[in-house]
Amino acid sequence: MESSPSGRDRAAIWIGVAALMGFAVLVIYMFSLLTSSEATWSRALYLFAGVEAIAFAAAGYFFGREVNRQRAENAESRAGQAEQKAAEAAERAVEAVTRGQSLRAALQARAGVQLEGSDSGVRTAREIEELSRLAEELFPKRP
Repeated sequence: MESSPSGRDRAAIWIGVAALMGFAVLVIYMFSLLTSSEATWSRALYLFAGVEAIAFAAAGYFFGREVNRQRAENAESRAGQAEQKAAEAAERAVEAVTRGQSLRAALQARAGVQLEGSDSGVRTAREIEELSRLAEELFPKRP
């Protein structure tokens, strides 16, 4: 989905194209001055340096604009992926907390039940109580 350039962008493009074309014409003209006198060559070279700077600025605008646009699109894509991963991680965290609280509630309910019978029943009750305390530490009751 390419957006059309605004009036300001179009003007910058036309000015840049004109600067590059002018630079090309000046380069051709400089070749014609190769056999001229030292004074003429020095003056032409002085003017050439100024036009060269403008032409390179125009070329930098064209190439830099494209590179920056691509970098911005890539950054937006990475940000979207990061947001999606963060949302998925938040969902997993909520699910883990919910499961942990369910485990805590189940263990506390079991710990409250008195097991009757043999020695193994008492040992199992203690183990459940220990697990219940551990679940309470790991998953405290939320308000």
